[in-house]
Amino acid sequence: MGKRVFVSADWKEDDSNPRSDDKLVVDRFRKWENDGRLSVKIDCTDDVHDSVVDNLDDCRRCDIKQECGSHINRSSTVIFVVGDKTKTKTAGVCDCDECSPVSGNKKLPCKVVWTTVSSDVHTWDGTLYMNEMGMSYIKYEITKAAQLGKSIILVYNSVNNMESWIPSWYKTLLNDTSLSFTELCRVPFWIDERGGQDCYQDIKEYLQ
Repeated sequence: MGKRVFVSADWKEDDSNPRSDDKLVVDRFRKWENDGRLSVKIDCTDDVHDSVVDNLDDCRRCDIKQECGSHINRSSTVIFVVGDKTKTKTAGVCDCDECSPVSGNKKLPCKVVWTTVSSDVHTWDGTLYMNEMGMSYIKYEITKAAQLGKSIILVYNSVNNMESWIPSWYKTLLNDTSLSFTELCRVPFWIDERGGQDCYQDIKEYLQ
């Protein structure tokens, strides 16, 4: 099982509307792996986040992003789950000045040691940049995948192609000629409204 696939999605459950919960899609990818339908290792974004929070004292947003970036670097393909709230997600944004720990709301001095490279670029361990710290988790993960030239599968948490759900920042990545990533396909994840049938047959060739 040498090939790895990273699933980037909003992992928070939506109590107000469970049917729009993107975690349902993430859990279905886990089921494919557990059922033996895939011969790849699936790294789900919420598992990576939880592992960092559980194993690192004073966990910050930058710690989570760095770990997700390392998983994306080891993956050949990144699955981008687009739901009805993906465009407006801001979880993970950091102003690089004061940091809020993942657990709790108090403000603490930023853990990142910044070295000014130019007027608008700063570096941390040579891996994360100031503009990336200002991104949400999802935007960071997909931007990192694009920068690393990974293949991307876009799935809508819907039974329809929902082009209007795609964030403008992703469209900007697609139009950036300096990036060499490939979008393999765009498909609705669900085949029926009840959520029983999924798009496995449509994307399985890209996951083997």
